[in-house]
Amino acid sequence: MSSTTDKDSFDPCSGCEIPCSKHAAYPPEILQEIDQGNMVGSIDKHRRHLCIGQSIPTTQWPKDVKDLQDAYIATLTGFLKEKKESIGYAVKLTSASVVTTTSDDPTHSADWYLFPDQIKISNVNIEQIEQVIQTLFVDDQSVIKIKDKTKSVEEQLKEDNNLPTFDENIKCERLHGLWLLVCCHYQRDQRCGVIGPMIIDEIEKYVRETDRSDNVHWLKISHIGGHKFAGNVIVYPSGTWYGRVLTCHIPLLIDAYTSSSEELKSKLKPLYRGHLDTAW
Repeated sequence: MSSTTDKDSFDPCSGCEIPCSKHAAYPPEILQEIDQGNMVGSIDKHRRHLCIGQSIPTTQWPKDVKDLQDAYIATLTGFLKEKKESIGYAVKLTSASVVTTTSDDPTHSADWYLFPDQIKISNVNIEQIEQVIQTLFVDDQSVIKIKDKTKSVEEQLKEDNNLPTFDENIKCERLHGLWLLVCCHYQRDQRCGVIGPMIIDEIEKYVRETDRSDNVHWLKISHIGGHKFAGNVIVYPSGTWYGRVLTCHIPLLIDAYTSSSEELKSKLKPLYRGHLDTAW
């Protein structure tokens, strides 16, 4: 992969097994704005990541998604803050630009993607937000009992625990395979706004070329922190965060996690930012 940056300060194929020229290069003016400093430990402590899926293009997200006109995110944020002490741990909240399956008014309903639980909760009306937060986070009724200190997240995911139950209009299902969450929030920072969609394009291309659509999935998400380290990618169910991800890293990243190869994962160490908090 070619780059106009100084090779002494920026390795355009750090982590790549075989550097090449077939992957799209980021604009030089964007690359120059990427922080090359230490990014290990550059994430906020959190135990769960909740993505709110709505049919809103990433280009229409305001700088702060709580300012979206439908007030869905703002309402959800308010309940999370109100129940913070009862929940007892931090929940990372982001928007996700998706084609929703909601049957109600799309401005007042959303699909929830919860990680590392690997579940999707569809058609949650704005009036049902408090009930769902109570069930998932306060009562800890999900496939993973975050407050259970006797079992790890990995152990609980293997147990095939029961899905949480809600009102009849709400559907809950498991998310299978590998999930890649990519920050594409342009109004927050143009680095993620430019780089994120290019990473998504590369994911789509590689998944198509390798026929992995059944077990590799992705979401375009809003600001997660650390836009100076764009491209930012979170891998679930592992909960691993990567920064300064280039398009040429995508095949390696997908191969590493679909094969569970520690050797391949070790090649991604230069991109490591941190990990979902799983230790009490």
